[in-house]
Amino acid sequence: SSNGFAFLAIVMHYVSNDWKLEEILIDFSEIIGPHSGENMADSVWKTIETLGLKDKVRLFSCFPWT
Repeated sequence: SSNGFAFLAIVMHYVSNDWKLEEILIDFSEIIGPHSGENMADSVWKTIETLGLKDKVRLFSCFPWT
C-alpha cells in the first residue's frame, strides 16, 4: 500500500446448508517481514488453526493483488 504497510485479507467461500454460495472475511492482518509465500502461508495457517478450521478446509488458493 502507499502508506508502507502490507496487509493480508483472508476470505472464506462456502456453500450454506440451503445451497447458497456465501463468503465472509475471516482475517485481515498486517504482514510483518518479507512478502514471501512462506510468510503469508504462516499467517493463513495461524488463522485456520485459531478458528478451528484445520479439519474443515478442503481447498484454498491465493490471488496476489498488487
